[in-house]
Amino acid sequence: MQGMSERQYAAHVGLSRGAIQKAKTAERLVLYPDGSINAAASDARRAETTDPSKTRKPPAPKLKPVPRRR
Repeated sequence: MQGMSERQYAAHVGLSRGAIQKAKTAERLVLYPDGSINAAASDARRAETTDPSKTRKPPAPKLKPVPRRR
């Protein structure tokens, strides 16, 4: 095996394995002849083809108000 498995690549980019499978089906990933994922080339292709307006942003932390000292 030359590259990463779907699970390894999912952990590498912080996505679910299902998201990686969808990207693979849509040909947004670069694969080696053995079917493993070329991480460097796939990262570059994903950066080129991903619409930033459609990516999820991490939620803002929910902070509790601090009571005023009397």
